[in-house]
Amino acid sequence: MGGAAPVESGKKGKKDLDMVLNLVPFIDLLSCLIAFLLITAVWTQITALQVASTGGLTEKTPPPTKNTIDLRVTIMSSGYILSVAGNLVNIAKVAEPDGSMGYDSKTLVSKLTVVKQAYPEQKSITVAAEDEVLYSDLVGTVDTIIDQAKLPDVSVTPAVN
Repeated sequence: MGGAAPVESGKKGKKDLDMVLNLVPFIDLLSCLIAFLLITAVWTQITALQVASTGGLTEKTPPPTKNTIDLRVTIMSSGYILSVAGNLVNIAKVAEPDGSMGYDSKTLVSKLTVVKQAYPEQKSITVAAEDEVLYSDLVGTVDTIIDQAKLPDVSVTPAVN
């Protein structure tokens, strides 16, 4: 700890307060931080869901193509409501192994698979969520629809009460 304690100098009882800082540890720390930031910079490119956002009731929607139907999933606090060409199907929440209630994505996928078999050209679906629904549940539902139900064109809208 060179120079940390005041040492008597030869000048009439005045103490010399000069101190030498060892900058090597600070340079080592900065070089480690720079290396860490450069290595983790790759992970900052977060993947985004490719979804189309509908602007509300004022936008004009293009006419549906042949062999497709209006398909909509509404995420409610009580479960899913699947609307297939105006026909509503309620899919209630199920009990999870930890005792909590969760969304029944298996039943949703099975219903959407039946629709996809009946309408093989169907690629689009609208997902609406209530305000009380957690964002993780919305993203999980969109991922399930894209990956398992094979419906790549997902539009996300707020639920209309």
